[in-house]
Amino acid sequence: MDTLHELGCICIPVASRTQPEMDELNKARKFPSPYIFENGTGIRWPSDTQPQCFGRSAGEIYDLLDHIREEHRLHYRSLRDISSEELQNITGLNEATAPATKQRIASVPLVWEDSPQALARFAEILGFIGLQVVSDRQFEIVSDASCSKALAMQTVIAHFCGGHGKPKIIASANPNNGLDMLAQADIALLFSEPKDTCSTLQHPCLHRYPAGDHSAWLSAVRQALELQTLSTGAWDADPTET
Repeated sequence: MDTLHELGCICIPVASRTQPEMDELNKARKFPSPYIFENGTGIRWPSDTQPQCFGRSAGEIYDLLDHIREEHRLHYRSLRDISSEELQNITGLNEATAPATKQRIASVPLVWEDSPQALARFAEILGFIGLQVVSDRQFEIVSDASCSKALAMQTVIAHFCGGHGKPKIIASANPNNGLDMLAQADIALLFSEPKDTCSTLQHPCLHRYPAGDHSAWLSAVRQALELQTLSTGAWDADPTET
């Protein structure tokens, strides 16, 4: 991210991680930026002492989930039901970092222990009360239905618009959780594993890459920057899919 800053970009992390987890990431950066946490339920601005939050609180969601589980006889556990030791086993986090995952502000991860059919019914139940469930690789994450990575991204973009017009956006994500954000970017970088189902995302400038580490991500972003620089219209290049 610091490398991209040196190339003239503002690099804004967007993740399902919590504010404390993202704070640690920003502390390691030479050039901290705003970041979006818990799947778009909050934004932390470097100049503010408190985050900007959207939707219902995690405490309210926890209570609703307990009620839904009992009333509809569904099988799942929230982070409130899981010990730090089990959380470490699920996520691979260590003893020092795992507690920060439990410090939720406006979303609740679940370990789903029921059938796919029950998950579809659960999503429908949530919809009736203004909540949503988004699948991540390890959890089903419940939040207010008004929240998304895309809406939080638009809030950050508006902050940087000023009187100079809309900045050009490169967004990267995997197929599980972030397609709405990719759809609103000028260039979309989609990282997927062979087991991932093929995305139906339609985008005029979509680039596909195999999932990889941070160096693979940086290489992909560099390539996207080079493509837009080499094109005669800068960001008006012909649609390309790789």
